[in-house]
Amino acid sequence: MASSTRKWLVGCGIGCGGAIVLSIVAPLLFGLVMMRPLNKAIEVQDQLAAEMGARDAFSPPAGVVAPERLEAFLAVRQAVMPMCPKFTKFAEDLARMDDLGKQSDQPDKGEVFRALTRVSGSVVGMAGDIGQLNQLRNEALLAHRMGLGEYTWLYVLVYHSWLGNPVPDTADEDDGDGDGDGPRVEKLRALVIGMMRRYAEAEAAAGRADQATLWRTEADRMEGAAAEIPFGAGGLPAAWAAAFEARGEELRAAWCGPMAEFELGQVRKSGMSVHSE
Repeated sequence: MASSTRKWLVGCGIGCGGAIVLSIVAPLLFGLVMMRPLNKAIEVQDQLAAEMGARDAFSPPAGVVAPERLEAFLAVRQAVMPMCPKFTKFAEDLARMDDLGKQSDQPDKGEVFRALTRVSGSVVGMAGDIGQLNQLRNEALLAHRMGLGEYTWLYVLVYHSWLGNPVPDTADEDDGDGDGDGPRVEKLRALVIGMMRRYAEAEAAAGRADQATLWRTEADRMEGAAAEIPFGAGGLPAAWAAAFEARGEELRAAWCGPMAEFELGQVRKSGMSVHSE
């Protein structure tokens, strides 16, 4: 469980399931600086959906991922990776705040102020960073003719099911005992389960009844167990694992843990708030 300070900063500042509250920024600065990348991200996002289809309606084709689709996925990963240092810096600032909050002795007030100033600045800057990340990702998706649905499908299978990276959920943690998932992860699970069921239908139509049953059964398991990822970490079917291993070095190098929480979202504006969902 993250500290209360961290949860407040992340929840109020960059919550994936909630509003990005930017009331501490002067309205003029907000309008001129912060909204520019977000406006551009939304513009490209709308174009992507119009040309490549809605994320939530994606139906994976039968069979394992084709080499050219994995090539396109890697090209998009390479396009967004320059943003990783910014998200890493933000994660480091939050970790420093956590460390100060966990100290048994009263931390130095000056150190707390400096840390809080850094984190506050990072929270403000994250609105633009999230917008830029979305813009870069969507422009690369358009360039390589890949919809956000296909990208989400491959991202989850590669980085969570195959490589076993945890699904991050710090920005919208529940306020109870910490055992439940936040709304962002719940939505991602429902999205992926729908894709798995459509994939099972495609496999059945292709005459692979055993594979259709395998994926349909796994979708049922995920629903019943509230599991976050297909097949659990490292449990992906052998044919899929082999397809990813063929580009394994590149796929591993294109993972950014601190950025993962914001990789698959879509942004929208509501008054002076911005949502990533």
